[in-house]
Amino acid sequence: MNPPASIWKPKQFFDTAAHPDHVTFDDGTEQRRNIPWVDYVEGCWDHAEPHTIRVEIGNWLVLIRGCNLGPIFVAIEERTLLRLRAQPGRDGNPDHANDCFATEIRFLRAPSALPPQAGGQIELGLRE
Repeated sequence: MNPPASIWKPKQFFDTAAHPDHVTFDDGTEQRRNIPWVDYVEGCWDHAEPHTIRVEIGNWLVLIRGCNLGPIFVAIEERTLLRLRAQPGRDGNPDHANDCFATEIRFLRAPSALPPQAGGQIELGLRE
């Protein structure tokens, strides 16, 4: 027997707007950064890491970890993402299993701003 289908539409815990000139990332604990979309370089969502999106924008590499990140990645692709705040309290809560939200947002200096390291590779420390 299949589990009953949810009668609620999945929620998206982020804001979008038509043609925003900036995007705000809020880690929910320490920092909120507002960065202009004109500085957008790349968004990357690897199939091997479905719970992490990497966004290079301005001097920052923004690491977004979360649940059901597809709609967030689409908003990044289309440059309609206006505001995203980490929601760590929703992680592991079965009531939010189908929702789209970030559980953690980290800010690192973009790779071009980092000093070269031995071997020419950058360690991001994404594995737990």
